[in-house]
Amino acid sequence: MRSTFKILFYINRQKTKTDGKTAIFCRVTIDGKSTVMTTGEECLPDAWNSRQGITGEKRINQRLAAFRELVEKTYAEMLARDGVVSAELLKNRLQGVAATPTTLLAMSEAELQSVKACVGRSRSEGTYRNHTYSDKMLRDWIENKGQKDILIDAVTGDLFEEFRFYLKKKRFTAKTVNRHLCWLCRLMYRAVSKRIIRYNPFEDATYEKEERKIRFLQKSDIAKFMALKVNDREAELARRMFLFSCFTGLAIADMECLKFSHIQTSADGRRYIRKERQKTKVESVVPLHPIAETILNRLREEEEQAVKEKDGDLVFPRGCSRSVMNNKLSTVGLACGVRQRLSFHMARHTFGTLSLSAGIPIESIAKMMGHTSITSTQIYAQVTDKKISEDMDRLIQKQQAASE
Repeated sequence: MRSTFKILFYINRQKTKTDGKTAIFCRVTIDGKSTVMTTGEECLPDAWNSRQGITGEKRINQRLAAFRELVEKTYAEMLARDGVVSAELLKNRLQGVAATPTTLLAMSEAELQSVKACVGRSRSEGTYRNHTYSDKMLRDWIENKGQKDILIDAVTGDLFEEFRFYLKKKRFTAKTVNRHLCWLCRLMYRAVSKRIIRYNPFEDATYEKEERKIRFLQKSDIAKFMALKVNDREAELARRMFLFSCFTGLAIADMECLKFSHIQTSADGRRYIRKERQKTKVESVVPLHPIAETILNRLREEEEQAVKEKDGDLVFPRGCSRSVMNNKLSTVGLACGVRQRLSFHMARHTFGTLSLSAGIPIESIAKMMGHTSITSTQIYAQVTDKKISEDMDRLIQKQQAASE
């Protein structure tokens, strides 16, 4: 999508100084979001031409033209280098803020702004929220140390361990601790790329050992979902999307933008979904399970007219936020008697686990789930191996109890 970029010079006629003059401001708007900065110029309100954005004084107009040229040049340079530019990042660069941050918190703020500018393009809103929380933890920790900020070139490997100890005292999980530590490490790598320091002092740091636990439903629970009758429209949509994910492995972000055009038919008549994942941009190819196809057919029959009118050919058109859908899914889970806390990602895990249990090769599952690496898929092999071991233990215990 092409970026929109506008510059507007203006004055506030209501605010004048004792000499009768008022400041000239510059408003920069990029993709609908604006920021304001001062130009350092002044003029009499009566001398300002709002339509043309100029004054009656030639020298001031020349300086404003030079200011405009600087803004346009800086914008073009940032766009060519980074691919995306936000109004706030452009302002920071022009004012010298965060252009070459030399402290941890300044670097964190600049990095956070950079991520924010990519939301909706190469970064998700959830990623930005996670980084915002990591930034907050970093600020809380530095404040707890009794400092306002920390110079980047004064950072040593000991600081990593200090931050880790602070996070562990808050009883965060290993995964959360590592996420915040990764943010700190990211800032140091950014400092290296900006030549503030020569190397990352945390490069060989050891992170918390994570025990990856994935949550998935058993076949009996899926059967309860399939049998449940729901009258609430949004809750029924949540139920269908969850089941669809259980039998296709599609993530919630992929289901939200799934179109009927993504469902194709092979030469031998088999139906399948071919779609690029929103998160990784890796293409996934998933054979259409009969239950998933039944859900599609019902959606076509029940909401064909509504789909045409509102969202083109979207498979799952909805009129509420994802958080509302999550709440509806929890309600459906309770109605089914499922004790676990449900999420749409849990349905994706269910697909991976059941597919591997059914004997589908792990390479095929990786392709269906759109994983960039088979390493991501191997977690399901660990789960099935553990379950087999637990099932065998229970069988042995039963046999021992029967013989006693």
